[in-house]
Amino acid sequence: MTDLLKTIPFICLFWVPFLLFQDNPTKKTTSEETTLSEPYCAHDWIQKSILEENPALRQQQEIFEQLWQNYNNRNQTLSTTPPADYTLPIVVHIIHNNGPGNISDALVVQGIQDLNDAFANINYYDQNTGLDTKIEFCLAKRDPDGNATTGITRTVSTLTELTLETEDIQMKDLSRWDPLHYINVWIVNGICSASVGCGVAGYAYFPTSHGEPEDGIVMEASWLGADPAESAVLVHEMGHYLGLYHTFQGGCGNDDCLQDGDRVCDTPPDQSTAPVPCNSSMNSCMTDVNTGDPNNPFTTDQDDMFINYMDYGDWNCYSAFTQGQTDRMIFSIENIRNTLLDSEACQDPCTSGLTASFNPSSIIVDLQGSLTFTNTSLNATNYSWLIDGVEFSTAINATYTFNIEGSFDIMLITGNADPNCVERMTVTIQVICPVQADYSINNPPPFVVGQNIIFTEMSVNATQHTWILDNIPVSTNNQYTTSFPTPGIYELCYIATSSICADTICQQYAVLTDIDCSSGLDDDGDELVGCYD
Repeated sequence: MTDLLKTIPFICLFWVPFLLFQDNPTKKTTSEETTLSEPYCAHDWIQKSILEENPALRQQQEIFEQLWQNYNNRNQTLSTTPPADYTLPIVVHIIHNNGPGNISDALVVQGIQDLNDAFANINYYDQNTGLDTKIEFCLAKRDPDGNATTGITRTVSTLTELTLETEDIQMKDLSRWDPLHYINVWIVNGICSASVGCGVAGYAYFPTSHGEPEDGIVMEASWLGADPAESAVLVHEMGHYLGLYHTFQGGCGNDDCLQDGDRVCDTPPDQSTAPVPCNSSMNSCMTDVNTGDPNNPFTTDQDDMFINYMDYGDWNCYSAFTQGQTDRMIFSIENIRNTLLDSEACQDPCTSGLTASFNPSSIIVDLQGSLTFTNTSLNATNYSWLIDGVEFSTAINATYTFNIEGSFDIMLITGNADPNCVERMTVTIQVICPVQADYSINNPPPFVVGQNIIFTEMSVNATQHTWILDNIPVSTNNQYTTSFPTPGIYELCYIATSSICADTICQQYAVLTDIDCSSGLDDDGDELVGCYD
């Protein structure tokens, strides 16, 4: 199977989960025993299923990869300044059947601490090889309703013994928090595949699944928290969740490091999935140097980076993300998974029963008209009123005059002495022009050559009138009279104007050479709509 993996590039695609298999799922603790004897990718069925259900997903991935290439081609250098700190909320759903899969809160907490240590490159994971990604994770302190939570849920179900081809969504439906605002991590006792058997360590969906039912991470309970080397399963899956491929993705191809391999330029080309002792070396590709690629940083051939969290190998060797991988994860956070940054799940819950509420005097207002917003919030002591994100008042109640047509979001943000108490409410207001253009015609169309036609304005709130025939202004009176000299199609526009805005109505009219009223047909043989003698 290892040789097969080497000869089939891109089998683990961006929009499908990553799977780790071991021949014997029984957990060990020594360095030799915790090494997976044979890691496999088994994504064929998942890739086929996702593409059948959502063929637009491939296009979305192509767009994301193009944006990633454009971003790097503009910079052509890896980031040299530390990124901003990002804190992303996690909820851990333990699906168990009162057996060993029902791991303790302490193991979950330790597993998240291991995840943070790995991403920060500290403590056990600081082996002078990686870097601080400036990405950290919190166990959610608020549930989707804003109530206090440990960030851990427990559900009793036989789906703790999971067949991933047929039961993935069914299991996730048992307990899922909004994937736009939480990273859902499901813990089960065992993961099996109908294709290749049991012993799957974990799998994750990539950023193009953001917010979808499948979005999140699944892993076996025995890999979390008991040993920092084994917690690297969660580190690896989080890398996939944030957009990273395997380092051996695509084998040795390296014509363009932003399109070939793992799409990260500072991870050397790699086509091996064989475990390597931590103090050894391996070089499975001789294509590292490419002077024709301006993004390629390598001037000499490089060993395989089996210490990288996104490689396959001995868990005890894992200790590094690269700067390029960090850049790609942050690119994914900022461009696809950015709703996680708006989540309040990492904040302590509000305990004062604060609510934000207000009533607008109307949701539709004329241009240059004013609306009053009456505050009905509870337990609030401070207020901020915003229109499309810009504050315009801090009073209890607010009034706003609208000077631009369109749709506007009015938001009230309330707070009190508790810094964790912040609530919001938004109402959309439509601002319209009070002028309405309309007119009447003394004879119904179609018209004939030489017929005297009178157009009379019937507008609302207009003080000025403009008539335009075939793009040529012809009158500013409230009535326009004409006779069309030749047959054809004419367009008449009427513009009704006030001191603050205008409204326009345009209509095309057919002018015929003559109409035989007695026949009931016009000169083209069509049924008469109007008649002129």
